[in-house]
Amino acid sequence: MTNLLNQRIKETEGLIYKLANSYKNYSNLEDLFQAGCIGVIKADKLYDENKSNCKFSTYAFNSIKGEMIDFLRKDKNIIVSDEIYNIYKKYVKVKEMLYTKYEREATFNEVCNFMEIDEKTMLNIIESISFAKSINEDETIYNNFSFDDRNEIDDEILLKSEIESLDTTSQELINYRYYQGLSQMETAEAMGLSQAKVSRQEKLILSRIKDNIAN
Repeated sequence: MTNLLNQRIKETEGLIYKLANSYKNYSNLEDLFQAGCIGVIKADKLYDENKSNCKFSTYAFNSIKGEMIDFLRKDKNIIVSDEIYNIYKKYVKVKEMLYTKYEREATFNEVCNFMEIDEKTMLNIIESISFAKSINEDETIYNNFSFDDRNEIDDEILLKSEIESLDTTSQELINYRYYQGLSQMETAEAMGLSQAKVSRQEKLILSRIKDNIAN
């Protein structure tokens, strides 16, 4: 490996680990780091400092992220089984059925009781489905924010950094709402809070993030 390439990897090491840590549900971050390094090597082959209008780490962002996603998609350990997926599909259908029956959104507890399934087990299933889905669709809360004229790659890094700086409870709330796709009511039950408090906290968190990014 050339000295320049070693320098490239050292230069982007922080970015690689930051992206790897965004997939918190994956057990082996070192494997993701290695995939990120492959992304750096591929980006280095195409990067032309004289022609590119950005620094190398910004240029390599998509290549690093792409290699990680490709690695995760090929990992058979995170493929959701048909049994798990069928339980999740039933969960969605029961939610819809109870909404029609009660003429309101059913609570997470009500859905689980109707299905005769433990709430913790159901949360683990939802988390597994959400993680697999996020790999295929690469969904984040990035689309919930509008930025000015900054580079969108830098914006996404900035947003991830803001989320990571939140306290544990706030990170948990954002995770349930935007990464696992739970409603405010389901999030409230999962966290042992009232729906009103979840709603207030969510607004405060998003407002704080927007203010920090704007400044």
